[in-house]
Formats: sequence, structure tokens, C-alpha cells
Amino acid sequence: MKTSQQLQEFKKCLIIFMVGIICTILSCTIYALDPINIVFKWKLTMTPTSTVFLMWKKPPVDVFLKVYVFNITNAEAFLNNEEKLRVQEVGPYVYQEVLENTKIVWHDNGTITYIPKRTVIYRPDMSINDPKKDIVTVTNIPFLGISSALADAGFFVNFPLVQLTNLLDTKPIVNMTVYEYFWGYEDPLVRLASGIVPNFINFQKFGLLDRMYDEGDNLVNLNIQKNKNMSDENGRYLSIQNYNGSPGLAHWGYQEEEGNETIPGNTICNRIRGATEGTLFPSNLDKSAVFRVFRKAFCRALPIVFKNEVTTSSGLTGWEYTLSDNFLDPPDMNPENECYCRKMKKCLRKGLSDLTPCYYNIPAAVSLPHFLNADPSLLQDIEGLQPDREKHQTRVVLQPAIGIPIDVNSRIQTNLVMKKMTYNKRLEPFSNLAIPLFWNDLEIPSISPDLLMTMKLLLQIGPIVQTATICLLAIAGGTTFLLSLIGMLWILNQQTEQHSDERRDSVDLKIPLGYGQYTAIRILPAIKKITSKTDLFG
Repeated sequence: MKTSQQLQEFKKCLIIFMVGIICTILSCTIYALDPINIVFKWKLTMTPTSTVFLMWKKPPVDVFLKVYVFNITNAEAFLNNEEKLRVQEVGPYVYQEVLENTKIVWHDNGTITYIPKRTVIYRPDMSINDPKKDIVTVTNIPFLGISSALADAGFFVNFPLVQLTNLLDTKPIVNMTVYEYFWGYEDPLVRLASGIVPNFINFQKFGLLDRMYDEGDNLVNLNIQKNKNMSDENGRYLSIQNYNGSPGLAHWGYQEEEGNETIPGNTICNRIRGATEGTLFPSNLDKSAVFRVFRKAFCRALPIVFKNEVTTSSGLTGWEYTLSDNFLDPPDMNPENECYCRKMKKCLRKGLSDLTPCYYNIPAAVSLPHFLNADPSLLQDIEGLQPDREKHQTRVVLQPAIGIPIDVNSRIQTNLVMKKMTYNKRLEPFSNLAIPLFWNDLEIPSISPDLLMTMKLLLQIGPIVQTATICLLAIAGGTTFLLSLIGMLWILNQQTEQHSDERRDSVDLKIPLGYGQYTAIRILPAIKKITSKTDLFG
């Protein structure tokens, strides 16, 4: 009877032992395989059904364009050469930007092609006033732009233009609604000038935001093969390979290359291959990597560099990036900017970068808002500007593991660059001025609750649950293994006691003890003390 009971108890010990082994194996397997990382990679690999692809195709984030207009407050005194030009910031007027990547084609070489489509929706709830009702005093951009563009064209081009503007009584400073200033209005001078000098003036309607969002159908080729080497910008994951069939921008002097031929004029200044579109960045970011963000409205690729680590209001860890300090420096300070001087045939002052090819050949330039970090002379020429690093610096916070922007303020100002006005006396006060037109803040204030929950599951909750599971399985495995060992020793102790009793009852038989029984007799008294009061399998 005892033997049968001991056999049952031994089976229980064996089962507990196997449970311990299984728990230990599971713990080691989960630790080695890292299922969270496997799911992470699966979700962040571009495939037609992956999460990251759906996020890229139609980003589930709210993007707002906040626009601030520079209203002229002393037009008459300025035109009479009595005062410097004085401006006052008015805004914001807010539009929500919606992006969808369309006509997507997957290629066997690890790239996809697509056409990005952006639309804007006016947000009255976030705007200061109605842009269709607010009147501002601003420069007549077509008139001043045409005059500046033709300033070096000579007498025989400028004289008819001057006579024409005098005949039409075209004003250099005008009053119009904010909506007209943003989205354009027809001007008789523009229509006439486009017929007289079509090579210079190839438009009949001009609006600042209309120009930004008049992108047309642009075919983008994007690399979707993962490359851990982030220093290899050209082959970087989610980097642009070609834009409308070219890896560079012809309006900045890029020339098509054949084979491995290197053309001296082709530099990072006019090359967009390797730039990112700014919607998604590679996962597992490298702090030393410099990213160039390209959008047609920027007219160039803007370099951003790592600044520091931050914790967002949503509790996620982020890496803060900002525009590189020298991205608006002239070529003598930053040689990479040399090609931006070619269109205007001279380099602009520090803090300005030419936009002329992207603004109907009107001499325009990009800067930071209120000429932040620019040549001091730009501020001295205009009154009413107050640069503030906190308000006017670009700030991009990326989640480093996923590469998604979670907090963005991309701040850029557009300016009209005036050359020396020789042929039109009315425009002499504008000579050599960089006139601020407007600045905009492209903002992503937060990410959607669904996306936030997904990110927290992948980045915070998932790893904690996985680590806890590994620890619990390891503890359970070790505990059950130890209990099974103690149980087996207890059973062996019971068997030894039974044999001892039998030996005393039949001492004359002189039955020799086996090695295992002898060992148990020597080792198990201590175990007996522990187990005497408790039946492990009771």
C-alpha cells in the first residue's frame, strides 16, 4: 500500500518537475525571441497591409497651418521716405492640412512611387478672424515683384513697364482682404506684363498660399528597403530616390548624370535623393544622423539635426530636432549653399535663402520668422519685428523607436527681395529691402488617441508585460523545480525509513543496502526534520 502511495507521489513530483522545465524553457524562449520586437518590426515594415503603410498613406495626425501676415502700418510715411517700413504681425489664420498619397505602385527594386495630394480646410474656430473680412495693408507683390525681377533688364524693358504702371496708376502698397492676399486676385498689370515679358512673368494670378499648395501632380519614388546604416543617406529607409524622375532640382542647377559620372555643379544643395518627405522617418533613429526634409513648397531640402531628448505631454519619450544653425548661411560660411546664389546671380544676406524659381520668378526668399538668427541689417531695415527663439524656431519631436513625428512646429517666413530700383522713382524707398510678407507655423500639436494607444502598447505596456511574463515564468520554473526536488528527496526518505524498519524486523536475513539507500540514510535526516510536520502532497 505504501509503495503504491509513494509511486503516486513520485508521479506528482515528476509532473511538477516537468512544469518547472517547461516554464524555464518558455522564459528563455521569450527572452531570446523578443516577441514584442518581432511584432514591432512587422508593424513597421512597409507592406500593402502593414500599420506603418496605412499611417503613411493617409497620416492619422492633425496638421495645422497657422499663418501670420505682416500688416504695414506707415504706408504713406514710408513712400514719402520719411520713415522706415513698419509692420505689425496679424494672425493666426489657421488651415488644416490633409495629406493622402495616391496612385501608389510597388516595385521589385524595393521602392514605391506615388503622387502626394494636399488639401487645406479653413478652421474658423482656431483663427483670429475671418480672412474674407479682415483688411490688411500689404505690398503689391505682383507690381513690386515684376519691378524687382526686371531691375537689371535694362532701360528698354523697364521704361515701358514704368509708363504702363503710371498709366494704370498701380499702387506699390494696397489694401486687400487676407483671403485675397493668401489665395490670389487678378490684376490688370499682371495680365499685361505677362504678355509683354512672358519669359519673366508667366502668371496672371498671385496668392501666397495658392503658390504653396499649387503643387500639381508630382511623382515621388521612395525607398522602402531597411538599411541600418543611417549615414548612407542615399539608401536610407523611407528616403526619396527620385522626384518627377530626377534625383535633383533642375532649377537649382542639377544636371542629369550618366552612370557614375560626377558633375561638379551637382551638390547636396540641389540634390534631393536621400531626403525625407517628413511624414515618417526611419525607426530606431541615430542621434548623429542629419535628416533633410523636402517639400515642393519649401523649394529646397531643409536640414534638421538632433538637439536633445524630451518627454512629451502624452508621456512618450521623444527626440527633439531643429533646423541646423548654418542652413541659411551664405556660401562663404556654408559652402553647401553655393547653388542657391545662382538664380539671382548674387548671394543673399545671412538668414535668407532664395525662393525665386518657386514663386513665378518673383524674387522671394525664405528666412526664419522675424529674421531670427539673420544678418542684423535685415532687422535694422524694418521696424516692428521681434525675433523670439521660443516662438520662431523650428522644433520637430520624433519618437525614436518608430520614427513618427509626435510634436512639430515648422516655422518659415517668406520675404520679397527688392533690388535697387533705378527706373521707377516711386519705388526707390523699396530699394535693397527684404520685405517680410508672412510667416507660417506648420504644427502637429498632438497625435490621435488611437495612434497614441498603439504606440504606448508597443513602446511601454508591451515591453513591461513581456518582461513581467519572463520573470514570472522564470520564478515559477525555479520554484516548481525546487519543490519537485524536495518532494523526490522526501519520497526517497520515506523509502529509506521503510527499509530500515524491514531490516530491524528481519535482521537475520542480512539484506545488503543499495548505494542509493545508503546515501539517503546519510543525507535525508535533515530533510526529514523539514518535512516531518508537513505532508507536501497532503
